[in-house]
Amino acid sequence: MMEITLWDYSNIISKWLMYIGIAAAIGGPFIAALINTPVNKKSLLNYIVISSVLGFAAVIINFFIQVGAFSETGLSGMFDAGLISFLWQSAVGDSVLWRLLAFTVLGFALLWDNLNAKYGTFSFKDATFTFLYVAAIVSFAYSFTFIGHSAVIGGAAKWLLAFHIITVSWWVGALYPLWLSCKLLQPPALYKLMCLFGKIAMFMVGILIACGIGLLYLFLENPLALLTTTYGLAMLLKLIFVGSILLIAAYHKFRLVEEIQQQAGIKKLQKSIKNEMLIAVVILTITAVLSSILGPE
Repeated sequence: MMEITLWDYSNIISKWLMYIGIAAAIGGPFIAALINTPVNKKSLLNYIVISSVLGFAAVIINFFIQVGAFSETGLSGMFDAGLISFLWQSAVGDSVLWRLLAFTVLGFALLWDNLNAKYGTFSFKDATFTFLYVAAIVSFAYSFTFIGHSAVIGGAAKWLLAFHIITVSWWVGALYPLWLSCKLLQPPALYKLMCLFGKIAMFMVGILIACGIGLLYLFLENPLALLTTTYGLAMLLKLIFVGSILLIAAYHKFRLVEEIQQQAGIKKLQKSIKNEMLIAVVILTITAVLSSILGPE
């Protein structure tokens, strides 16, 4: 039985926080840009900024945790100059660099939007902001091609994983802004937002499923590995939770959205999105475990 160390737990937690930050950085601005009605977006901005700062810090902390785990000399090993230099020049350092770059570029995008709008009325639609936002997403995606199981396999696997993670991040990061929109927007504006999100989500679901199937094919020797290996069982558990989120999303699109015109319908939608957020937290946790201590057997 595999022994899980304190370094492993620290690695999982820091990666989980990093995934939260990446999700907010991708999903937050996207939903904010979809809101066309004049509304104070300060709360949305706070969500994006706080989560991104947390994600930025988590990337740095995770790097030093990996240094410490590699040194096996206790906490002091986290600051071993030789190992820091070694890991920084490796694929680990490349992934860290691109993630920090992505968060920094997003920061410049938010600063630019701030300079071109009154505080609280951020548009998230300026051409320069959009360019920087897309550049940040590309940087995030590229950062996932350097390390992990997909990097070992190489070829299409690393890009399938990158697209898969970006799609999941977009979905997870959009949930809190959607929940918040139930409070900020009037029923007609909320209805319009949810309908538009539903249409875009259908396309994103296609990408998510296609990438997921491709990764399972590349990572597992045969379908039975889903039931006979620890990695496969963890993947199966993740698939169950992802399927649950997709079912909730379908419930939103085909049932709850039509009830938004009534206050009771909005409350039901809020509660349902909250449940979706809880499932998303579990999905990110499983993802952190898979990328930290489990691998295809």
